[in-house]
Amino acid sequence: MQKKMSAWQSGLLATSALAATFVASSHLWQQGQPQWGVLLAFAAVWVLISISWSSIDYSDRSGVILARIVDHNVSQLHDRMDQLEQELHRMRKDREKTEQGLTPKRLKKAS
Repeated sequence: MQKKMSAWQSGLLATSALAATFVASSHLWQQGQPQWGVLLAFAAVWVLISISWSSIDYSDRSGVILARIVDHNVSQLHDRMDQLEQELHRMRKDREKTEQGLTPKRLKKAS
């Protein structure tokens, strides 16, 4: 049975390949062939991006991570709105109590 490569292993392999390609590109540049050096570097980046973005595992994992982040943020927002509504309700009750407790005679004494 063939064991599937984990995400960190594939990432390490990809970045190592990209680094080796940039070293080769740098050597081409220093040898007086900058057009081939730039072409090699561009092709390496193009292939790396194409492979990583077309990976089903990458798409699924990033989608799940994004969904968790959004769920967490919406949950925090909902909790905060509940807290604010409770605080607003409490402030209204306190205001009503103070307005009811101050009759016209008490209002004159308070001023």
